[in-house]
Amino acid sequence: MVAVAPHSLRLARPVAGLNHVIAYGQSLATGWEGWPALSRQPRGDSLMLGRSVRPESENAPHFAPVGGAALHPLVATVQDTSTGVLLTEAQVAGLPAGNVALGETVLEGAVNAYRSGLLAVRGPASVPARVLASACGVGGRTLEALSRGARPDLFNRLRDCVGLAKQAAAAGGQRYQVLALLLLQGEQNASATDGGTADRAAYRALLVRLYHDLVAELAHGIAGQEMPPALFIYQTGGAYACDELGVAMGQLDVALGLPGCFMAGPAYPVTDKGGHLDANGYRWLGAQFGKVMHLVLTLGEAWRPLHPRAAALDGQIVRVRFAVPVAPLVWGRPFAGHRPVDVADRGFTVMDAEGLVPVQGVALTGPDSLDVMLARPPRGPTTLRYADRRHGGMGALHDSDATVAQDSYEFDPRTGHAPSAAVPELVGRPYPLMNWCVAFNIPVNPG
Repeated sequence: MVAVAPHSLRLARPVAGLNHVIAYGQSLATGWEGWPALSRQPRGDSLMLGRSVRPESENAPHFAPVGGAALHPLVATVQDTSTGVLLTEAQVAGLPAGNVALGETVLEGAVNAYRSGLLAVRGPASVPARVLASACGVGGRTLEALSRGARPDLFNRLRDCVGLAKQAAAAGGQRYQVLALLLLQGEQNASATDGGTADRAAYRALLVRLYHDLVAELAHGIAGQEMPPALFIYQTGGAYACDELGVAMGQLDVALGLPGCFMAGPAYPVTDKGGHLDANGYRWLGAQFGKVMHLVLTLGEAWRPLHPRAAALDGQIVRVRFAVPVAPLVWGRPFAGHRPVDVADRGFTVMDAEGLVPVQGVALTGPDSLDVMLARPPRGPTTLRYADRRHGGMGALHDSDATVAQDSYEFDPRTGHAPSAAVPELVGRPYPLMNWCVAFNIPVNPG
């Protein structure tokens, strides 16, 4: 089972000045296909460096802010992927399906949700603690290619961004720190392309090293701060899931075992465009990030996602216990594209020494437990998987968290939304923020 370590809460907290939240990773970190932009109006006093959270170039090993390094109110924009040029609303509305223009990111939703939670708790006294949002990721890159010392050195995008932000803060007479890092990566490794590892232990080691490098170079080095920023990650899944779930389990290992790292949840439940998220999906996932950031950075909680504690065999039944943020456990329907789906076997797979063990049913048995009923007794070493490739990288299990986002699901066909995005149960309603179970592949203990 995954080792769970106590989390250190000695992390950076908001200071009176400029608090930088930086997204890094691959395409889901920079909003590929996230058009049309939804967060077009500033909320509060959060900022971005230049005219977009992203730089001019999607893949250059440097960060050149769009239109210069001045600070501007935080809004979502749409950029042409190859040129970095900002697109007008009319141009966005005319984009063909499948265009990978860069649009809404998780940052707008995450920062707005986090900032709102901070204000609700601290009141006007927290107003001087402004938040700056920047996206430094590069689409289609392995974790190896995004790590320090790779060639080209894409890590330079982070160095440049932090250096420019610190200069902007100093010019305004403000303190500066890196408050939080959001990492959205794993698809390229899970797909086993471009030489990236999909091995659980190897990926885990790379992710731990990246966090230490981020803290050492950006926070302690350039920003000159004492307390490290928290690292918030998601779990790769959906179209990018594999049956072994090596990358997904490596991510979960780090979230449960590395002090300062927190997994907001899996990516599979929200709306998407078949790999990349759609605009609502990015903002929805961003709101989940923002909720967890508030719990950790404002309220000081040692957050952990909905995940399994252990599984044990009882005849032809696998009994599973979970760590549940808000009990009881509940069945739900995640989204595949814009369609809510009933996942076969609720997303569970059982394997033994002879191969697949057919699942006859899955039933909730308590606020934090369930049973997986099997067609035959397992033989030899047995494993339990959830949200694997057999089930489209999805599962049906979530908790009872009744939190909803401040932002609501939007649909307007005049702005570029696909007709399929008109989901009756979502349009005009706040994004629900229950915590979905993360994907896993764990041993089943005998007896």
